[in-house]
Amino acid sequence: MTKRIFVIGHMGAGKFIFAEALAKKLGWEIVDANPSIERYLGRLTRDILGEAGEAAFNRTQADIITHNIGKNNVVVLLEECAISSEQCRKLLSSEFVVYLKVSIPTQLGRMKHGRVSALPVDDMKSFLEKQHRERDALYEEIATLIVESEGFPEQESEIEHLIENDVDQVMKALKK
Repeated sequence: MTKRIFVIGHMGAGKFIFAEALAKKLGWEIVDANPSIERYLGRLTRDILGEAGEAAFNRTQADIITHNIGKNNVVVLLEECAISSEQCRKLLSSEFVVYLKVSIPTQLGRMKHGRVSALPVDDMKSFLEKQHRERDALYEEIATLIVESEGFPEQESEIEHLIENDVDQVMKALKK
């Protein structure tokens, strides 16, 4: 029986709202370990912190994962870049990990509609393409379950329906 779930994915995938809905459905605690520094600054973590800073940041992410591996009944939302760390990937390899997979057009649509803060980036599409090139295979490598997080509905009821469908996919996978 799964005792904890880690949620990973790119910015704009809807990780927070998904993790919140999943935790509520399961009656579990949610841990938001995603400071979203890339989302707010519009640069990759290593470009913000440098190599040494990125390594220290990744150790912190690994500490968060290690701490939560010791917990039960928790949904943990991780920073987008945690997957770049070999140590984090190793820790997550034996856990139930949901990868909320999102396409660049969906990310751009969600950002346009205010679901993700606008980044100070000249060419958002190129920025997102770089993230996908560097991370998609890593996300897929450790995912227990991949949930396609697509679309950017305008109405709150449509958003809730979209999230409900994504949560239902996890609930079905947990029953297997």
